Amino acid sequence: MHNILIVDDEPSVLDTVSNLIDARYPATDITKANNGLDAFIATQQKKFDIIITDHKMPFMTGAAFVIAVRTKENLNTSTPMVMLSACIDHGMRKSLSIQNVKFVEKPFTPDDFLDILRTYLM
Repeated sequence: MHNILIVDDEPSVLDTVSNLIDARYPATDITKANNGLDAFIATQQKKFDIIITDHKMPFMTGAAFVIAVRTKENLNTSTPMVMLSACIDHGMRKSLSIQNVKFVEKPFTPDDFLDILRTYLM
């Protein structure tokens, strides 16, 4: 069984990503958070196999969340992360590339998303 954290402030995106994962990996335990702060608290309480996060969110952006997970005390400092965003600029890609983050631009196709996920969950 896989443990996955999904972070997005848009309920429809949380549901879509969750449904895609559940259809392909039915035995997956999915934790959802609607902002980076709640997600960071979740990383302190549970070890995840992969973390999927949006970038533009209230309280803590996806980039700030990634940096917090990589540098602050929690159970997921080396957990693979995927950032979903419609606005990923070159500077953010470069600064977070050292943090082992895969970027996926919105909108994405289900097949493309699942292909990326498969690389981490094999």
